[in-house]
Amino acid sequence: MSRANRRRRDFAKIKQRSAFSVAAIALLALTFSAAIGACSSKKNAVTLSFQATVAKGVPQGTKVSIGSELNEWDPRDSAWYATQLDETHFSLDITLGGEWIGREIAYKWTLQYPESTGNGWEYYENVSAAAADASGNRTYRIKRGANQINDAVTFPDRREESKGTVTCGTLEVIEMDMPQFSDGRKRKIRVWLPDGYDEADRSKRYSVLYMHDGQNLFDAATSFLGEWKVDESLTRQMKAGYESTIVVGIDNGESERFNELSPSWALSDLGKEYISAPAGEKYAEFIVSTVKPYIDAHYNTDPRREKTGVGGSSMGGIISLFMAIKYAHVFDYGIIFSPALHVYEQDALDRFFERYSFTVPQLPKLYLFAGEKRGGSQAASPYDESCISQYVGSVKENLMGRNYPGQLIGTCTDPNGYHNENTWAKAFPSALQWLSEVRGNGG
Repeated sequence: MSRANRRRRDFAKIKQRSAFSVAAIALLALTFSAAIGACSSKKNAVTLSFQATVAKGVPQGTKVSIGSELNEWDPRDSAWYATQLDETHFSLDITLGGEWIGREIAYKWTLQYPESTGNGWEYYENVSAAAADASGNRTYRIKRGANQINDAVTFPDRREESKGTVTCGTLEVIEMDMPQFSDGRKRKIRVWLPDGYDEADRSKRYSVLYMHDGQNLFDAATSFLGEWKVDESLTRQMKAGYESTIVVGIDNGESERFNELSPSWALSDLGKEYISAPAGEKYAEFIVSTVKPYIDAHYNTDPRREKTGVGGSSMGGIISLFMAIKYAHVFDYGIIFSPALHVYEQDALDRFFERYSFTVPQLPKLYLFAGEKRGGSQAASPYDESCISQYVGSVKENLMGRNYPGQLIGTCTDPNGYHNENTWAKAFPSALQWLSEVRGNGG
């Protein structure tokens, strides 16, 4: 081999070794960078260590869990089941990303009985006034590093809770087929009869208010996060002169709730996260064509339009607005609480209103209400009352711009109100009072 060829060979080997060295250095750099990122992520992570001291032991096989915005308020999520340390002490560790530092979360402790088939909220703790925020939840502001949270927890006596919390009137529960749907679904209907109701006295007729989310209206034992206290409020109002009223609560479809309570309006990006198959038209028709005829046939009702109303909150508020307008010949009024209209495109309501003439003599009275505080809800979610409150005024302005009489639309917001049953329970009597005045018939 010539000297020139040997030099070329040696140079090629050096070049090859250099390439390997550069690649090795690059790989080391990437590995080091990844390690730094992992360390940084780990450094920014926060741990929530929940410690619960339960006043009484829990039955064998029963789980103690937490429902929170962190798990979409699903206490049945096994990742949120606490470990039992002894008869009365439970522990739960949760790791979160650094973006939660400084944020306040809301939560409640619950009991999950092995035979329970509900939504997980059948038995939740009695939060003391000192520990609860305005919405009745516990709150905690997350700090850097370890977060030790020590809670003294008292659960209601199951035997007492199973009796329910209906303190006025009588509650009857029936189950009805929903023929508007092709999947054979059924629904519980809760019929609240006021004190003094006598089935045999057909001479006395009662007005009827149809309401959504029936589980949450009368009884804390069946509610998600508290009840509206409809029975207590209406009893007080009737003693003060409000007309005798039967309330028919239609249970929500749990996993189908968003779909059933949503008209088929154009969805926003937010709405598409929650609503996959809008079926509000079928659900509304179920109430008008199936439930109402049954109620009028089996109870002492006054079936006339001027004695019939509809009401609900959140998605229930939206479907109540829809039903009051679409079925103005059926409903004299609509109670519309916290309508989460940002699940639809901005012009969705315009498109709906454009279908109707508001010059006809039969126009429903509409009462719109919302709180103004986000609380522990995720910002801009369907539960963010600070977003929803804008619709109280905008819906009224929209309707009045279409010649809807302003005196038929009542509005109210609560600066301290949250998106929950506690807030709606407080607002319900005011809605009844306004309706009593505007309807001018003692109710």
